[in-house]
Parts: sequence; C-alpha cells; structure tokens
Amino acid sequence: MSTVDPTSASTPTPTTVDRKTGGDVFGKDAFMKLLVEQLKHQSPDNSSDPNAFINQMTQFSVLEQLQNQSTAQQQQSAASLIGHNVKYLDNDGNTVQGLVEAVDYSSNGVPTLTVAGQAGVAPGQVFQVR
Repeated sequence: MSTVDPTSASTPTPTTVDRKTGGDVFGKDAFMKLLVEQLKHQSPDNSSDPNAFINQMTQFSVLEQLQNQSTAQQQQSAASLIGHNVKYLDNDGNTVQGLVEAVDYSSNGVPTLTVAGQAGVAPGQVFQVR
C-alpha cells in the first residue's frame, strides 16, 4: 500500500457552490472523517510533526467559527427584512412584490422569508427592499 504525505497533497478548490445545500462542499464532518482516517493510517515509525497537527486543528476551529458567524449574520439580515416591502424573483423568473411577514429558520439555520403569504422565499432572491 502506498503512502501519501498529507502536507504535499493538493486540495481541490470548488468551482461552484450549491446554494440549496448551503454551499458546504467540504464541511466539518468530512474534515473530521479525513483527519481520523489520516491518523488511523499513520505509520508509527514515520509520525507527523505534532505542530502540524495542532495547526490543522486550529485552522479547522477558525473555519468553523467563521461558518457559525456567517450563519448568524444571514439570520440577522433576514430578520431585519420583517415589515419591509420587497421585490424578489420567484422560481419562474417573475418579479413578485410584497410585505415580509415572517422569517423561518430550518434545522441548519438557513433563513427563508414569508412574503405576502408566500413561504419559502430565499433572501438571495430579494433584489429590492423598501
């Protein structure tokens, strides 16, 4: 079995972000699985630098905090739209106008708006706020 040096492996960069899944192309669960696998297959006679491991964990922690901050900011921005008239594009590309009545948060914290009785409007669909 061949061994791959984790410090020399290149990381693929995502070219597109799927907005429906929150854009989490390589999330914390995948990172932890990769880290566990790396530790499982680490050779006892060729251990990695402990500082590199600490650096990886620090980077992971910072990334997680940035993701949490981004989610909180999205929620606050959506909540600030309550009571405002907005224009947005529906799924058919038609312009719809109405009053933001409520904000709903899914289990992963992604907000959706209820505009003039129409639930499930993504804040990213809004292009004008009055």
